[in-house]
Amino acid sequence: MDRVDEIISATRWEASQRDVDWDDIEEQFGTQLPADYKKLCEAFRHGAFSGYLELLPPNAIDSYGLLGRWKSQRRRRESGQLSTLFDPYDVFDAGGSGLILWGNSLTEDQYYWLADASTRPEQWPIVARTDPLEDWHRFDISTTEFIYRVLTDRDFRPFSVAGKVERPFFETYE
Repeated sequence: MDRVDEIISATRWEASQRDVDWDDIEEQFGTQLPADYKKLCEAFRHGAFSGYLELLPPNAIDSYGLLGRWKSQRRRRESGQLSTLFDPYDVFDAGGSGLILWGNSLTEDQYYWLADASTRPEQWPIVARTDPLEDWHRFDISTTEFIYRVLTDRDFRPFSVAGKVERPFFETYE
């Protein structure tokens, strides 16, 4: 059983396959995205895990989606509005390297890939922080491993919600 299946099992989610035009999305990024993230997005709708962790929907064009948020952050960086907000990192440049926001929490946590188009996406680390002004935490684990640990591992600090909810669940916004 892979981590996507474990998340489905832990949340008792009735997964139904959703088609996503990954070719178009990845073309705009200039790189492939992690396979486990793509599988997770195809199994879950736009919503929140345990009322806490939100995956950015991959194909939403507004600032709530993966592409929309990335494009918005790039525009803000180019206009000088982000200056040092992501230090020591930068926003991902298409086909290059940098941060791609893939999720957040309802309490301002932010979850990014430290993406590099020259490496396999499965090797991208997760960098996360609990507040835009706090220090970064780096995790050399997959997206789904990170989510699974947020949901189930009480010792996965400072991001765990395992001790705050009786059991993991998923609620869709759709």
